[in-house]
Amino acid sequence: MYKIGSINSSLIGEFKNLNYKRKYFNDPITVKKWKNIGHLYEKYTGELIDQTNSIPNWCNIIANTFDFKNPTATLYCMTPGTILPNHKDIYLKYKQIFNLEEKFSNIFRVIIFLENWKSGHYFEIDENPIINWSKGDYVLWEYDAEHIAANIGSENRYTLQITGIKTHNYYNV
Repeated sequence: MYKIGSINSSLIGEFKNLNYKRKYFNDPITVKKWKNIGHLYEKYTGELIDQTNSIPNWCNIIANTFDFKNPTATLYCMTPGTILPNHKDIYLKYKQIFNLEEKFSNIFRVIIFLENWKSGHYFEIDENPIINWSKGDYVLWEYDAEHIAANIGSENRYTLQITGIKTHNYYNV
């Protein structure tokens, strides 16, 4: 299940000129599956700024608007040519930070689009494509929702990713 919504876009601060670090996809089983079906390149994800890289305070302010327990915020810069094929998140870093056991069915994730949609920018969740978004639009999903992200355009694609523990039923708000 997932939900689409929007935050007040005036909460979004500077994100383009920050010191992003290259991230590599941390699920080798999924990467092997992708390669077996023909995704042979290595550019599976983008660059990030997270809690360990001095994330701007405006990101934490937005994270707290979702009323999650233990919210974390991560800025993502998906450069042109980056494709993240169909997958389910495993929340490895989040589980490490909060010392969580393998069972994590109460984790939610939100992707907030930091700019208006641009040609070649793509997101899909539960086989439903999402394009033509506006700055501040978001997609919220439960821990195991399958999704795809890609940037086959000519400009960077920026998102804010928020992860946290569910505190109420987000589909009825």
